[in-house]
Amino acid sequence: MKALCFKGSGSEYFKIWIVNILLIIVTLGLYYPWAKVRNHRYFYANTILEERNFEYHATGKQLFLGFLVAMVLFITYIVISKILPIGGFMIMGILFVAIPWLIWRSLKFSLKMTSFSNVRFGFKGTLRQAYINFFVFPFLFILALYGVPMGVAVGVPMMLGEEGVAPWLQAILPLAIIISIGFAFYLYGFMKKKNTSYRLNGTRYGQGIFETNLEVKKFLFILLKTIGMSILVIGVFVLLIGSVVYTTIGLEGVLEMKYNMNNPQAGHTGLGLMMMIYISAYLGFIFSSMLIMAYSITRQRSYIYQNTSLDKKISFASTLKAKSLAWVMVTNFIVILLTLGLAFPWTKVRMARLIVENTLVDTEAGFYEYITQKEKEESSLGEQIGDAFDVDVGIGL
Repeated sequence: MKALCFKGSGSEYFKIWIVNILLIIVTLGLYYPWAKVRNHRYFYANTILEERNFEYHATGKQLFLGFLVAMVLFITYIVISKILPIGGFMIMGILFVAIPWLIWRSLKFSLKMTSFSNVRFGFKGTLRQAYINFFVFPFLFILALYGVPMGVAVGVPMMLGEEGVAPWLQAILPLAIIISIGFAFYLYGFMKKKNTSYRLNGTRYGQGIFETNLEVKKFLFILLKTIGMSILVIGVFVLLIGSVVYTTIGLEGVLEMKYNMNNPQAGHTGLGLMMMIYISAYLGFIFSSMLIMAYSITRQRSYIYQNTSLDKKISFASTLKAKSLAWVMVTNFIVILLTLGLAFPWTKVRMARLIVENTLVDTEAGFYEYITQKEKEESSLGEQIGDAFDVDVGIGL
């Protein structure tokens, strides 16, 4: 296994980033598609495997039409919402129905515009499956997690009115809610499997086919552990904050602060301390969320990579660890806050390097021969890339 290498630097990317920001401001946002292309090209070109790099071939012109359409739709939504609120809801409904199409077009476009060692990627997933994965399943998930429990808990008693709920129905309602939430829990793992399989099994490298074989139970196990970690971390954090407050000012101090905050005439005693507690709790919640998110991301990533192959010849692996990812996420967040956003280029390069250099590819068994074969196939097929309407909404794995 050989790890990819990232050769970019924060100082190099800062020059691209600051010019992009200035041009976007000067052009009132119209330069954004070209800025996006410059960003993609920099990060792709600096991602290296065995002295071969990735390339991004899209142009600002190709992205500009999709950008204009998005801006027109956004402005139309704002105007109609002010004039006729129900019209705004209708537009949101239309956009919601269009989400699977956007994801499908984005996958086709972004992969078509990406190459490695002069061989283009591609996407062969169908629009029909996109609507099943990104519309039908999410709708069922929302219905099971929110719709059924709310309907059972609120709708049934309201329909029965003053007659009340029969004793046998009172016993069934909680069970119905539990079953619905349990189904939503299973559906989450099922959606992760189907969506990931759709993206990977539909991906092509030249004529090469990516394949992945995933199980729902693995995603459910990761979700269960993530929920357990969330409960544990939040519980520990609440106890820690409570202990600090109690040992610092005691129960009487807490009651006095509460009284003073509810009664302005009583003064501002303890207001500063209470604000410090709120800020600490808020920051603690953000950092805890990052740690939990890092655990979920790294576990899912490792499982997906180890079960994915290219033409059953080249395998993949992820060595990204939760602690490393959480550390970079937390420190990046702190640095961006302290520098008022000016350190963003360095934080983005730092995250890219962590992700890229923890991505491994099996380059031992006939890797060079395989790449050479794909280059010859690509050369014989020729390029069939046009300037047709395409979108790129940044869908990634």
